[in-house]
Amino acid sequence: MKSKLACGMVAAITVVLAGCGQPLSTYEDVYARYYATTLGLSTSSDVMAVIQDLDAELLSQSENVVAAWGKKGKNDRTHWFNMVAFDQDSAVAIRKYGFILEETAWGPNRQPTPGLRLDAEIRMDAATLDEPYVTANAKSIAVLRKAAAMFAADALEVTYDSASLRASAAMVNQAFHHAMVTLVQSPAEAARLSELEGMAFDHITLGDSRIRMLIRDNVVTIKIKSGKPWFWQAPFEEHPDVINM
Repeated sequence: MKSKLACGMVAAITVVLAGCGQPLSTYEDVYARYYATTLGLSTSSDVMAVIQDLDAELLSQSENVVAAWGKKGKNDRTHWFNMVAFDQDSAVAIRKYGFILEETAWGPNRQPTPGLRLDAEIRMDAATLDEPYVTANAKSIAVLRKAAAMFAADALEVTYDSASLRASAAMVNQAFHHAMVTLVQSPAEAARLSELEGMAFDHITLGDSRIRMLIRDNVVTIKIKSGKPWFWQAPFEEHPDVINM
């Protein structure tokens, strides 16, 4: 009898522990629209046809930037966007961003924990890429800094009419800032940006974070994940979307 009781207690504990860390949703529909845009090929008409979920999102746009955004959950604390910037002359996509901040609970009666994901793809200017940097790390830092500035400028064009979109953009700016703080304090860490594991940094509100950046010709691809929920089930380098950057 004691053996049966012990086994029952172990099973119960196992169930409770297994339910403590629920993984983040993949939000596949949000990122399907992100991947539907191809830099240098997709026109503004192409993007407008796929960027928005009419049932769940609103649209904010300027002359050269468009963003589809949504929110849900208690106090709208889960929010997301897809944003695309276009070349002023050709109206072809030259930058795109996909973002989600989602809250998930550790378990019953536990405070929800947020997790942030940002994907970005940017056609970088030749001046930034071709400058004669002293080291490869210096180039990586300069490229990331420029990418962060480009995002901030793009977001500023479309956040004027949406508090939710402003909050989302602020979270992205904050993530870039904390990654740059790590690089300013230890420039050698820039060597990790292109590695599959990415570079670790600490986000002041979300905690454990990783950033990976790849430079292919004139296209810069960035992925950031912040918050413990992203790493409950697998480390950053084992996430399929990280592997397939």
